[in-house]
Amino acid sequence: MVDHEYTNCPNCHTTYRIPRTGHQLKITCKNCHEVFYENLLQEYVQTEHPKKRNKWFVIPAILIVTIIALTFIYQDAENLSSKTPISMPKSSNWMTINYGILVNKSTLTHSGETVGDLIQKIANYTDDLKGLVQQYLEPFSILCHDVLLSKIEPDTLPLVNILSHYPEGSERPTWVDLFREGHYQLYYNNHLIRVFIKGTKPKIGFDKYHSVIRHPIRDVMNSEHTTIDKIEVYVFNNDYANTEIRLNTIPGVIIADELDLSPKQKSIDLASIEEFLNQGVILEAVEVDANNDLYFYGRKAQNQTLAGQPLSLSDIAVIYRSIFHYGDNAPYISLDKHEDNRYAKVNFGGNLENTYAGSVVLEADKLFKTISTGIDPNTHQLMTSKFTKEVPDFLTRNERMLLEEKEVYGLELRYWFYPDSIGTVTDGSIGAVLTHQFIADVERMDVKVNVGSAVKNTIDHLNKNFEQYERADNTFKELSTVGRVMSIINWLKIMDVDDKIELDELLSIKIPAFTTPKRTKKMLAITAASSSANMHLNSRNIRDYTKVYYISDLLDKESKYASDEHLLEVAGNYCSQIDISEIAPLEFLELENSLESINREIEQKKRTLNRYSSRDVDNYNKSVNQQKFLVKKYNNFQLENRFINSIGGGINLRPSEFKRISRNRNAPKLRELRKVKGKIKTVGKVAKSGDWIRNISSGISGSRINKLSTNSWTSSKSVNGNIEYNYHSNSGDYATSSQNLLEWQLKTSVNGSEDIVKYSIASNLLQVYHDGFIKEARGRISSDGKRIVFQ
Repeated sequence: MVDHEYTNCPNCHTTYRIPRTGHQLKITCKNCHEVFYENLLQEYVQTEHPKKRNKWFVIPAILIVTIIALTFIYQDAENLSSKTPISMPKSSNWMTINYGILVNKSTLTHSGETVGDLIQKIANYTDDLKGLVQQYLEPFSILCHDVLLSKIEPDTLPLVNILSHYPEGSERPTWVDLFREGHYQLYYNNHLIRVFIKGTKPKIGFDKYHSVIRHPIRDVMNSEHTTIDKIEVYVFNNDYANTEIRLNTIPGVIIADELDLSPKQKSIDLASIEEFLNQGVILEAVEVDANNDLYFYGRKAQNQTLAGQPLSLSDIAVIYRSIFHYGDNAPYISLDKHEDNRYAKVNFGGNLENTYAGSVVLEADKLFKTISTGIDPNTHQLMTSKFTKEVPDFLTRNERMLLEEKEVYGLELRYWFYPDSIGTVTDGSIGAVLTHQFIADVERMDVKVNVGSAVKNTIDHLNKNFEQYERADNTFKELSTVGRVMSIINWLKIMDVDDKIELDELLSIKIPAFTTPKRTKKMLAITAASSSANMHLNSRNIRDYTKVYYISDLLDKESKYASDEHLLEVAGNYCSQIDISEIAPLEFLELENSLESINREIEQKKRTLNRYSSRDVDNYNKSVNQQKFLVKKYNNFQLENRFINSIGGGINLRPSEFKRISRNRNAPKLRELRKVKGKIKTVGKVAKSGDWIRNISSGISGSRINKLSTNSWTSSKSVNGNIEYNYHSNSGDYATSSQNLLEWQLKTSVNGSEDIVKYSIASNLLQVYHDGFIKEARGRISSDGKRIVFQ
């Protein structure tokens, strides 16, 4: 007969073995100090409300009478509102994780300041400053699960970080990058899911982020080899200013069978939008009708691409995420100062890295180099003839400088595309694209910089003739497509459409595998001009008298600490070594050749001259006179050589800087759309009217489930001083769990991504390793268990 049984602390769920007895037992949890009772004399049975709901357990310990009273209050209150907070965990359940030593504070940010400098300023500045360090500090939330394991007994089968299934740049659902940046964390094994979300109360946090975290939870629960019993929800906050995370180690718990993962708002018909985009369309408008159905409108057009791939639903999802879920780091792309000054750091905001849309804005930014020098930043070939074919009066910035400015110098200018001209017009239910072109400008600063007429005219020419530039290089056309999509998604945000429609279902769409570079070599180039001082240079002939040199290879010989000023000096030294014959105009070279020819002729005649032959003397004198004429012409040519050395941009996509929505029911675009609505008819899987196309209901709505390639584990157990559990899968993944009275260790390897957590009970020392992020970190836990400082 078994003389014992097991019970769990109702607060932190620590398991205790207790004697089997009919007497009432008072138990004090050694982990969280919760006082609870077993075998109460009077049993209370709670009647389940008929409405299905999430069953949460986070109950503070007081007297048993208080517990019963709170149960009544909690049940009645929850029936009134699903957003009612649960009881606040006791302060002793919160743990502080100081990760400051793990941060590379010398890393340069988008502003050019280091992470360490910005951390010191955060407390006194706006959220924009937090946005600069978000990508560097938010990922440290990965430590939450490691630290939690030091407070609770580790699971025999270690939990896997869901990100292990999605290496950076691989095909992945859109929500993955939000987890990778650290706003959320999710771990699972065959029976348990642990979720970490921002907030102070699990119930409020789960309700707030339900539309995001339901996607990975559904993916895990619908995957093979998982039978999830419960979901634990932990809350945390990341204090950038102090490089500390506050983690509540007491979870909210949801019984899996009672978990409602259905959308809270009207579902999207993703299949119909996908079919609409597959037709090949220029996006023109979006509509939310009286039934809260979402419709996209476009005009038939071929070759609508991003990064050379047909515009797809995944592109819509990426741009949606960048506008609705950017945190403090608003969408942008910029080529910034790198720790190795021979390179430019590629910075993205709004999680646009490793996406087609991100690649487009990066390539558009790099095209400023082509507009400046004429050189393609990728192939390093001269592109001026290609541009001139579509833009007849195209001149590079350097060519304009040679024409318009007397003083020629080295340049380090930064150019940007800004969205403040992009906007929509609306009647309240339809948002139509009014303007979609980004506007080029030099980087806008608090103090206005005088950039000269050549720069201004180059920018003005690009802005005024953008359609011609779109034909010259498809990247400009793709940038306009990004502008169209962003204007429509921005309309959805400003009109609070997510209060009516479950727009976060777009986060379930898979993004194709793709990677964008983290850095790019700076372009060091020279534009050399050579002509007679008397020559009148103009826009029609300037290219005949110039030559462009790509000399970025010289950067490989320089120190990574070399300043831009020094690199421009390197270009200057290269200029001095250029053979004049390489850049001199044709007429000058012909004059030189004639002069060299007549000199040889005179030397030859001199050797054979018969001074007594009047004929020979006359011929010799003619040659000498010709020589004098050519010398005078040569001396009067006044060859003038000038050089422009350039080195070096960005695209601002911040939603708040888009043009304000125009409300005008009688706008021509809206009148046209209303006519289209009156004539549109279903043709196959879409609706059409002339060249207009609209999506129609496919009868299938809701987010997509992306099942994980979860493992069927083969397990073994060994006892040799330690109790060790080993798990292996056919795919080569493995997990181990070993422990004794003094320490334990967990190790997992999934898709080649290895995670190790080791804890010494005797010394309160936690050691962690996360492949590709934290090489090795040691954290010392305070004696009261409320603080861990990584060293």
